[in-house]
Amino acid sequence: MQKIVCAIVGYGMSGRLFHLPPLIHHPNFHVKSVMTRHEKNQHDLRNQYPEIEIVTDYHTLLEDPEIELIILATSNDVHYTYTKEALLHHKHVVCEKPFVESYSKAKELFDLAKKQHRILRVFHNRQYDGDILTIRKLLKTKDFGNIVSFTSRFDRYEPSISTNWRNELVDMAGVYYDLAPHLVHHAISLFGLPNLVMNTLFDDREGTKVDDHFEMVLYYETMTCFLGAQVLERDPKPRFEIVGTKASYVKYGFDRPDTVYEPQNDLYQSSGLRSEFITSPDNKQSIPLLKGEHYRFYDLLAHHIDEMPEEDHDEWLSLAVILVMQLGLVSHQTKQMVKVPHKI
Repeated sequence: MQKIVCAIVGYGMSGRLFHLPPLIHHPNFHVKSVMTRHEKNQHDLRNQYPEIEIVTDYHTLLEDPEIELIILATSNDVHYTYTKEALLHHKHVVCEKPFVESYSKAKELFDLAKKQHRILRVFHNRQYDGDILTIRKLLKTKDFGNIVSFTSRFDRYEPSISTNWRNELVDMAGVYYDLAPHLVHHAISLFGLPNLVMNTLFDDREGTKVDDHFEMVLYYETMTCFLGAQVLERDPKPRFEIVGTKASYVKYGFDRPDTVYEPQNDLYQSSGLRSEFITSPDNKQSIPLLKGEHYRFYDLLAHHIDEMPEEDHDEWLSLAVILVMQLGLVSHQTKQMVKVPHKI
């Protein structure tokens, strides 16, 4: 296949660490342009990637007939308008999570993508983390009995409030919009849509303008998912925990390496992180952690751009995450459990 010409919009942490590295040497993509108005980012790009064109106006990218794919690594407030404009200009789009704030807006954009015969993807890169890949393997190969609960957390210790737009009063700021999409995606991709959701947001740090802690519970017929993230965790809980009637699994800490940009000869981490399959308090089996396979996101995207999928499970998952996130806010506002419709 011919290389897909693409442009990255935004060169903050996401554009710099999660998008450009897996694309720059990918055999199916050519990064023609990066849009950034930040002088330091422009300086860094010129030094590290002199072959990449630096653009400061979004419409320059939209009007460029060579560019087939727009990757939005921007602040959340422009996700909806930038995605819609790119689709109307017949571009494929990758948009960072949390994508948009409502199911109706998300459905509108996915419907527009279909009308334009273009691929729209939400960048759920954490589905390719080594620990969640390890869990998928364990669920297929180990006997947990009936799973009673699943826990996924993203706790950190950050007592100071950084000067970042995520901590300001802007659209979709705060820890809930930043981290819940990862954890909700984990739960739904493993167990499907829940029946009920309960969610609470907290403002733990003095002077915070937005939420910096959330605790969400997803209720299924025979199991419960506990999802959460906070920034004052001095003694972290398990990153993941599965409890079954016959066995449990726990994993502590964040993967090392955190992001893997290309296939590895050694499939397993040497991080030394605690990862155990437990059948009794006295019977614990150490489980090797797979390395991440984050490059698979763009491998799959190239395949889907080349050959449009008949059934798009990624679209369903993205819509399901937005729906549960939206209902989670309703739960927080009403202080009640909210029923989740199962028709997406």
